[in-house]
Amino acid sequence: MRNVFLKRIYKSDFFVVSLVFFGAFLMRVVLITKVPVSMNWDEASFGYNAYSILKTGRDEYGELLPLQFRSVGDYKAPLFIYALVPFVKIFGLSVWTVRILPSLTGSLSVVCFYFLVKALLDRKSAIIASLFLTISPWHIQFTRGGADVGFATFFTLLGIVSFVYAQKNKFFYYLSVVSFSLSVYSYFAERLFVPFIFIFLLLVYRENFFGQSKRTILNLTFTTLLFALPIFLPLFSSGHIEKIEKTTIFGYSRPVEYERRMKASSASDFSYNLFHGSVIENGFGFLDRYLTHFSPRFLFFYGPSYDPRQFISYMGMLYLSDVFFIIIAFMFLKKMPKTSRMIVLGWMVLAPIPAAITRDTVHARRAFNLVYPLVFLSSFGFIEFYRRILINFDKVWRVFLGSVFCILFLYLFLGYLWGYYLFSPRVNYKGPSGWQWGYKELVETISPIATNYEKVVVDTTYQGPYVFFLFFNKYSPERYHPQARLVQESREFLGEGAGFDNYEFRPIYWPEDRYLSNTIFAGPPERVRIKDIDPADARILSTINFPNGEIAWLVVEVY
Repeated sequence: MRNVFLKRIYKSDFFVVSLVFFGAFLMRVVLITKVPVSMNWDEASFGYNAYSILKTGRDEYGELLPLQFRSVGDYKAPLFIYALVPFVKIFGLSVWTVRILPSLTGSLSVVCFYFLVKALLDRKSAIIASLFLTISPWHIQFTRGGADVGFATFFTLLGIVSFVYAQKNKFFYYLSVVSFSLSVYSYFAERLFVPFIFIFLLLVYRENFFGQSKRTILNLTFTTLLFALPIFLPLFSSGHIEKIEKTTIFGYSRPVEYERRMKASSASDFSYNLFHGSVIENGFGFLDRYLTHFSPRFLFFYGPSYDPRQFISYMGMLYLSDVFFIIIAFMFLKKMPKTSRMIVLGWMVLAPIPAAITRDTVHARRAFNLVYPLVFLSSFGFIEFYRRILINFDKVWRVFLGSVFCILFLYLFLGYLWGYYLFSPRVNYKGPSGWQWGYKELVETISPIATNYEKVVVDTTYQGPYVFFLFFNKYSPERYHPQARLVQESREFLGEGAGFDNYEFRPIYWPEDRYLSNTIFAGPPERVRIKDIDPADARILSTINFPNGEIAWLVVEVY
């Protein structure tokens, strides 16, 4: 009787899903306020804008319920910020509050992945695949911390899962349309990827979809328009165009000197346009960036090593063992059902496109949708390796090879945990490209004494200090709205908040600034040089160090 009960529990999706969710959530929530090592300015902006919406219904600039948030000039998608509002209401404004939502949706993504693989393959494959995704370094990287991409791809994945299940129950078409629409409201890259994957799924399942009644298709069209239309106006706004110009190849202008040199070296205008025209070069650049996302260097060895906020020390975005299993998966790809094979391969082909049209050589966050088909293939390869290769060995060899694999994988997994939790925080803490360590400590140092001085000048070398002071001080949005002003050198660059009350956020120029009086200056040592501080005019109030002991901030009082 007991065995029958245990079998029923095991066969219950609820039991498996509960275990999957709990395991995934544990991987994404442990030490969530400590690793990543500090809050970056994106997280601070998400949190403060949610706080401003909660208190006033307006963003930090006083705009009523916007569909894009200006922030530092990067025009963030709205849904993640609105979704944070109830969390801020219940738990208050904190690092934990901003980071818990991606952890929750990341864990739910693993559950969605389970149901997707179950529909495309079988239940045992779904269990293995969900376990693979639970411990995927790439997936964990962007579902810990306040990453809107992890939040957005949950809706993308739910849209794909729902579309697959709609082949048996048309209700899921509605859920798919709504989910895809919410994804578009959540992250910039999804505005390109979602239409591609939606059209692709329509082609794969065209017989079923277009076999629906006219009423169903009209209702789906109406639902799509209802949810998608509000996002169209912001797509053509100056802010959205500015974001495209900042980040993509469509806003890139080649240096005049480069074009002049290429024209001089070309035999004619025809040969110049044929070999060096902007369309040709951008096309080859797109292809190069696209293929780089499939390179072993990126996937298995170094990841996006140029970006401290994205990379994991001593490894790529996947485990080295995934190389072996993905190769096995392609060897036995024909064993996979045709429709499942089409979906996985099509998904894999489309996923890097949003990253490839940007100017970065490789970008793990914008290509985040690639993690799902690769994990799908890796788990499929693992199963096929056992079913078609390992099973052919006698029992002794199976036990031996299985033990060797377990030891090797345990080594890789522990290496990942070591790299992520212990080593990466020692190298990715500094500056705007890293996790901007030191702002919390700076706010805690200056805020209690700020009102004692005429001015508080904070240097902008590490970018975005204003939003950290707003966030950690829980500064009243009603008071900030009339003072809010973004300073940008040009549309090509992100901006800085000018200041509020007696705070100024700008570059410090010590040869001139030291002649001010009754002022606090906070800046890195390259801006406020210790040897140039004259005790007759100024004194160091506090020194804030990076984790390695290097000076991050000097807080200096000028009499």
